[in-house]
Amino acid sequence: MRSMTTRAIIVSATALLAVSPWVLFAQPAANPADALLDVLVWGTHIRIDPAAYPPVLRTEVERHLRRSRAYRSKRPEPADAGLQMVHAAQVRYERRLVAVSNDPSAPAFAAAYVTRLRPCYEWEGYHDCPEREARFADAYQASHPDGPFSSYLPLLAAHRWLCTAEAYDYEKRAEDAARSREAYEQRLIAARRSTRVLIRTAAERLATRRRCFGSD
Repeated sequence: MRSMTTRAIIVSATALLAVSPWVLFAQPAANPADALLDVLVWGTHIRIDPAAYPPVLRTEVERHLRRSRAYRSKRPEPADAGLQMVHAAQVRYERRLVAVSNDPSAPAFAAAYVTRLRPCYEWEGYHDCPEREARFADAYQASHPDGPFSSYLPLLAAHRWLCTAEAYDYEKRAEDAARSREAYEQRLIAARRSTRVLIRTAAERLATRRRCFGSD
């Protein structure tokens, strides 16, 4: 994560969009089948229509969206324009975590999670950012097996390991790509066995799609 001027951030983001699909902020899902998965792994800026799902799943989607909308981060917003994109990424990450849990302690845990993780505000086509997220999710799950995000983290880790594998493919590092895909498969098993229909349905889509980003 680099400290950049506002102009440099805009130039960098424009260049990334032109040459690489590896950006932190995913575009809205063009394929409706991807919407649920992408909302969970990227955030509620992805368009989703709860009415497109069966009643039980629709209820869970609506609850997820309500928790996301209701969340108010306590993270101080920096005055420096170059740090505001970093702050926005941190708040989005908190919101993503809070949305998956109805535990009253979830906001505090989410803030602590993001502070320790220090997520990248953009991915630059390489493995380091998604792999750091995947490893952190694995470690957090091991140390907080009954925490407010325990049902969600296998899905998040599976997705980020898959993104990592694709990045290693891009870097032409076949052994690391294979290792990352193995980690993806292992985390996906747990996500597909989730007792939560929201997580289980998203995991099934990830198993079918087998890509970091949805189709155009």
